[in-house]
This record gives sequence, C-alpha cells and structure tokens, in this order.
Amino acid sequence: MTTIAAEPRLWAPSLPFDEEDWVGAIRRRRGLPRSLVAWLLLPALAALVAVGVMYAAQTAQATALTYQIASLRAAKAQLLNTQRLQSQQLQQLQSAGQVAQSAGHLGMAPPASWAVVNPPAAATSDPLTPVIVALRGG
Repeated sequence: MTTIAAEPRLWAPSLPFDEEDWVGAIRRRRGLPRSLVAWLLLPALAALVAVGVMYAAQTAQATALTYQIASLRAAKAQLLNTQRLQSQQLQQLQSAGQVAQSAGHLGMAPPASWAVVNPPAAATSDPLTPVIVALRGG
C-alpha cells in the first residue's frame, strides 16, 4: 500500500488547536479594521456614490423637464394657430357684407324709409326723473 503525502494548503485558514488561540481568532475577526487607509477611503467612497446618485437624479429630472417644455411649446403653437384662425373667422363674420348676407338669408330687408323715434316725455310723478335729467346733463 502506497501513502501519498499531502502538501500543506496555502489558502486554508489557520486552525487553532487550543482554546486560547480560538478565542483570539474570533476576537480578530470581529474587530474593527485597523488600517487607517480603509477608514479614510470609506467616507470618500460614500461621498462619490452620493455625488453619482445626485447627478443621475438631476439628469433624469432635466430630461423629463425638457420633454415637458417641448410638449408645452407644441401646445402653445397649436393654441396660437387656433386663436389666429378664430380671429380671422370673427373678422369675416363681422364684416358689413357678411352681416347683410346673413340678414338676407333670415328674410330681413333694409327698411324702405328711415324714421327717428323720440322717447315719450317723462312723467313728472316719477321721483327719479330729476336725477336722470341731471345725469344726462340736461
């Protein structure tokens, strides 16, 4: 029978053989890192991550606002176009020729003779008559 000698493992953790070594191994694993460089790099790394997250959030918000501005500009252009068209229609409908044509379609005709109608004389018993006359400048 042949015996093969095993080489010692280089990556294996050291195993304590007595209880005192075991307690020390646990204490060393639970202890804080003793390297000052590690403690200085953690806040710097956290600051870089925070800046990166804020930059990404700001970029996303700027993109959303850019799309919103574009849609509002398109809506404004459409509303201005609608306003221009309605203003043109209003001017056409208010023209004298259009009013005369619409009146003809409704069966209205210009009067054969013109007459001026004067309002009847105000009754003297009305208490507001002097106030109205004073307001008219008479």
